[in-house]
Amino acid sequence: MVNKNNDEKIIQEQAMFYFLNSKFDEAVEDFKKVLEINPANVDALCSLGLIYENKKMIEDAKTMYEKTLAVDKENKVAREHLNKLIGINNEQD
Repeated sequence: MVNKNNDEKIIQEQAMFYFLNSKFDEAVEDFKKVLEINPANVDALCSLGLIYENKKMIEDAKTMYEKTLAVDKENKVAREHLNKLIGINNEQD
């Protein structure tokens, strides 16, 4: 029997390892797998936002921060980064 919670946890741990070691492409792949299992995984959503921001993929980063805040309104990291991006990109909004 497949345990989705266990799969989610294992993949997320691997994604965090890649993230912390600046292997962002691998981290993105694994965080996306986590979100296939659990679309409301706040850590995966916010981490993707951070990676996209780091890669200068600003619209994708904003989307991930917005999704993070839809699940967790109190998420300080997502709120601060989204506010910063909106402030930087006022001409696009």
